[in-house]
Amino acid sequence: MTFRVMRLAAIWRTKLERALRPHGMTVALMRPMAYLMMMPDGATQRDLASAMDTDCSALVRVLDLLEKEGLVSRHTDQEDRRAKRLTLTAKGQKKCALFHEVSAQVEQTITQGLPKTDIRSLIRQLDQILDTCSALPDLA
Repeated sequence: MTFRVMRLAAIWRTKLERALRPHGMTVALMRPMAYLMMMPDGATQRDLASAMDTDCSALVRVLDLLEKEGLVSRHTDQEDRRAKRLTLTAKGQKKCALFHEVSAQVEQTITQGLPKTDIRSLIRQLDQILDTCSALPDLA
C-alpha cells in the first residue's frame, strides 16, 4: 500500500502542476495559500509552518515571494508583537479560488469512472488514515 500511495501522490501532483502552469501557479506557491484560506483569522508564520508540517525557514522564502506578488500580507501580531500574522489579500483569495477550481477539475479527471459512493468512501478512509498518522509519534 505504501508504494501505491506514494506513486499516486507523485502522479497526482505532476498532473496538478501541469494544470496549474497556464495560470502561473505551482503547488509549492499555492499550498501555504490554501492553508491560509482555511484560517480566516490568518496565522503566524510558525503556526502556518506547523499546520503544513514544514520548516519555518523554507516557508519564509515562499512567503516572501507571495508577499511580493501581493497575494499575502504580513502584519504584526496583536498578541505577540515579535510575530508576524499572515493573511490572504483579496488578490490572494481570488488566486486561491482559481486553485481550488483547477484542483477540482484534476480530481474529477483522475477519479472519472469511479462511482460517487466509492469516492466518498475513499475520502472517509483517507481522512481516517490521516487522523491516525497525525496522532502517531515520530518514528525515529
